[in-house]
Amino acid sequence: MAHAVIKLEEDNFSIPEGYGRHAKGYSRVSFIDHSTSAAAVHMAHQIVQLEPGGYLEQCVLAYEKSLYVLEGEMDLMMDGRSYRMGPGDYALILVGSAHALRSSSGTRARWMEMIAPQPLAKAVGQDTFFVDDFDWPKKIERFDKGDARTRFVGHFEDAQLPPPGNLQMDGYTGDGARLISQKMMVDRNFGSAHMTMFVVEFAEGGGGSHHTHPFEESYYFVSGMADCEFEGKKYIVEPGTLCWTGVGAKHAIYTRGSEPLRFIETQTPQPPARQAFRFDSEWRKMRERYPD
Repeated sequence: MAHAVIKLEEDNFSIPEGYGRHAKGYSRVSFIDHSTSAAAVHMAHQIVQLEPGGYLEQCVLAYEKSLYVLEGEMDLMMDGRSYRMGPGDYALILVGSAHALRSSSGTRARWMEMIAPQPLAKAVGQDTFFVDDFDWPKKIERFDKGDARTRFVGHFEDAQLPPPGNLQMDGYTGDGARLISQKMMVDRNFGSAHMTMFVVEFAEGGGGSHHTHPFEESYYFVSGMADCEFEGKKYIVEPGTLCWTGVGAKHAIYTRGSEPLRFIETQTPQPPARQAFRFDSEWRKMRERYPD
């Protein structure tokens, strides 16, 4: 089955294997990786949290990781620069980039992570390395987007979404998805070599009709309700649900009800410059004219 629909369950948070000596108050829920039932081969997707006073020691990864903060505040150190991150903030951690995390408030911090290439199974090899410790600076402030030294971090806010219209993005310009607004966050322009991450919002009556891709996608729903169809199976999807589709898995997503539908979408490998989408509606005439 080349799709998955998974509801976040609070009881499923746990400390990852091998992290116990290097973290405190750190736990996560893995939606998609090499150990889950979904047939994903390119990505991993998880929700991570830090309890007050929690931390993750400095580490280096053999994969890219993007994160989007859902609630609370945390401090991110990346390649010697430290940033205070809050809701709507996002970051890209490159392969080989030393980074660390710590709780920075009296409340829990929670964020979404997408990883590509998919982390290795333990039997295949090691791809997470905890390295020398470092001293956090005494004062850490919100990142300054006007500072030219600020790289690989950003902030999303509602004003960045354009008015609803037809889908316009790398690899597709057509009417297969309507009444859509989107804001790219992580992509090749931001510095990623493996993934994209962006905000999608469909207005009332909007949606993307049946189509396929030559890459994997995930959708983490944050507000509104959706009518989804994945490989012929229909679902009603609510916030706190992660959906994943594999290469060639036909899918459609529509707004359910009058409230706008919003989700955080990721893709890997990055979409090609052409033929990133194949909408059934755009090939219907060819099928009718030249049937089997």
